Amino acid sequence: MTQIVTWHIRNAKILDVFNLKFDDTELWIDNNIIVYRGPRDDLAATHTFDAGGRYIVPGLIDAHLHIESSLLAPSEFGKLVLPHGVTRIIADPHEIASVAGISGIQYMLEEARQTPLHIHYMLPSSVPATPFEHAGAALHAEALKPFYSIPEVNGLAEVMDYPAVANGDPDMLEKINDALAAGKHVDGHGAGLTRAQLSTYRQVGIDTDHESENAAQALERVDAGFSVFVREGTVERDEEAILPAITTANHAHFSFATDDKTASDIQHEGSIDFSINLALQNGIAPEIAFTMASYNAAKAHNLKNVGALTDGFVADLVVFDSLTQFKAQEIMVEGHWYENKFSTVTPLANQSLNFTLSASDLILPLADDMPAHVINIMPHHITTQHTVENVPVVNHHFEANTTFAKVVVAERYHDLGHGLGIIKGFNMKAGAIGSTVAHDSHNVIIAGVDDKDMLLAAETLKKIGGGQVVVIDGQGTAMPLPIGGLMSDQDYQTTIDQNRALDKAFSKISDVPFDPFLTLSFMALPVIPSLKITDQGLFDFDKFSFIDIQDAGEFKS
Repeated sequence: MTQIVTWHIRNAKILDVFNLKFDDTELWIDNNIIVYRGPRDDLAATHTFDAGGRYIVPGLIDAHLHIESSLLAPSEFGKLVLPHGVTRIIADPHEIASVAGISGIQYMLEEARQTPLHIHYMLPSSVPATPFEHAGAALHAEALKPFYSIPEVNGLAEVMDYPAVANGDPDMLEKINDALAAGKHVDGHGAGLTRAQLSTYRQVGIDTDHESENAAQALERVDAGFSVFVREGTVERDEEAILPAITTANHAHFSFATDDKTASDIQHEGSIDFSINLALQNGIAPEIAFTMASYNAAKAHNLKNVGALTDGFVADLVVFDSLTQFKAQEIMVEGHWYENKFSTVTPLANQSLNFTLSASDLILPLADDMPAHVINIMPHHITTQHTVENVPVVNHHFEANTTFAKVVVAERYHDLGHGLGIIKGFNMKAGAIGSTVAHDSHNVIIAGVDDKDMLLAAETLKKIGGGQVVVIDGQGTAMPLPIGGLMSDQDYQTTIDQNRALDKAFSKISDVPFDPFLTLSFMALPVIPSLKITDQGLFDFDKFSFIDIQDAGEFKS
């Protein structure tokens, strides 16, 4: 008896992720599931797709990202990445949760239901990220636990508070245990951790990490039993340094992630498709690269029947014609060929900004005869170098110049104050930039060389209800981000155009080769080495404590 199915895909070279090879074969798909891989006389299909000898691989999976870093709402993010062959993402809504708490997570879940992109959420593990900054919310284990009953929730996101784990903090351990008890898993965030410290994470059940910056660190994580997400985002350009670690023998422990990538960069260079092409250019076999981009990511996240093209797996796939330069041509999501359909962004009640910043707040007294602690930007990395340098001092006060700028973080939820420091690497010859995107608590962060422009940046951000701004000689270019001060309520193309206008404005005062706003956002993240600035002051990651910008003690060299 002949069984009628929905699709018969023929005349294709289809990836076998289990044996790392492409086969000349066919697929039979019924609704959203692959019924059979190979020829069958007892199957017939309502529709036939002739691939014309082209290649077919499973839909690409981004193993770890923050949708908010694209500045897009989830539905618009789906429109942007699906044409790149990305059919599934695992997202951490940590950013909006830090601003809006439970309502922020609920917003991301609801808004995502407009897009055919599979969006799995990992619940934020650290809101606030540390006790060294003030966030808009605090999420304890009891608040997160009910979310595990929601199908889109896949586990606990990047555990970044190593001291809480190492010291057996009851709430952190409860969060981890709740995820495991629900049959979910726990992502790690092991930035700067030693091999012994990684073991501490593994012993409590954390099984992935995306903070490797080179091959040696990646292999340490594999040795410790982690699945490693090879990160290639806008600021975090780690992939080429990690690729030498990947072999045929160990590739199953690696998959790809973008973590934080702007919408403009996704449109211009790609998402996980960019990671694949970078791997191919560096000698990784196509079969391995595409398996890392699909099946390996699914396995790392314990996703059943996802990431392979054979019997019983979800019918997510990508059709293309070249193994040397991958470019998605047709994309199927759950048995349906993808077409961009109209939708509008769901609004979120605006989170008003409550902070004050005056001219006196930007005055930084310094001793003339003593060096100062300086945040030193590392291009294309979210880590910084902690340097101690002689900086310009006039009348016992720091005076910014092209080399050294001021950076201020103002608490934006309850007007609790600000931290002020010195940053090197923006190379601004005038003006200021400011943003309400400041990982992880998303307070107001402003860097500049002109105090008046810094104050205007602050007033502009307050006026537009959050966003990003460049101010030059009293003239501002701004981009409103009304969804929690993190995401636009506009379509992705409008958002990209606004973002490029900001970049163009910044290029008038600096020629740095990195994204200034995403880089600026990570200067406020104290759980990443080495020196950062929060609303509470200058934070030394190595000491894991606040420090004075100048002190009479022993300076770091």
